[in-house]
Amino acid sequence: MLANPLSTDPADIARRDRVNAREVAFNTILGDVCGSYASQCRFDGGAVFNFAFTAADISTRDYFHPSTTGRRDIAQVTWTAGYWGP
Repeated sequence: MLANPLSTDPADIARRDRVNAREVAFNTILGDVCGSYASQCRFDGGAVFNFAFTAADISTRDYFHPSTTGRRDIAQVTWTAGYWGP
């Protein structure tokens, strides 16, 4: 999934598209199952999945994990979409 992330080679694009499609399918299943238990489950509607990372959200230590800013931003998205949000 992470190989050649900026490549425009058709094989690399197809691989990234397959990974994305699989994640979308998993999120659809999560939403459907959670909807069956509405009083016990709150699905974020894809809020975290759709979060658009910026360069400031990525750690400069390994360029993979979230930075302190990124962790704060993801926490805010999660909080807002979770049980305790507005």
